[in-house]
Amino acid sequence: MPFPASIPPNASPIAFIRKGWCATLLDRWRTGRQLDALLALEPLDRKAVLQDAGLTEADLAAAAHGDHVQSLLPAALVLHGIDGTSLEADRADLMQDLVRVCMHCRKARACARILADGGADGGADGGDCAAHGRLCPNAPTLETLG
Repeated sequence: MPFPASIPPNASPIAFIRKGWCATLLDRWRTGRQLDALLALEPLDRKAVLQDAGLTEADLAAAAHGDHVQSLLPAALVLHGIDGTSLEADRADLMQDLVRVCMHCRKARACARILADGGADGGADGGDCAAHGRLCPNAPTLETLG
């Protein structure tokens, strides 16, 4: 799974909410095929691939349903005033942790709504940042970095 910093800055959380059923089905099918290919590897090879990505076997199920990370985490970084590209360059380990926590989050739709509202004002630290902080499991880290 690529890091969110490699996602274009115009990736919008609104697209996550308004994605059609057909596009969602196609994305899940592609993710399923990639997951099947990963599961077809020998256990040691699979472990090496996962280790290179900073994941564990336990993260595989979350990775299959973690398509929201690519649009929501970059928007959350912007909302909190954090440059994702420089964070990934300086602290790749911290970015991996942010991705992993976001990938396991079950509040993606609520997060997307908050980030879509907060993105309209360019990420000013107002009520939207506070609302996101109450919802996001990455909030303590984002507040420390921001």
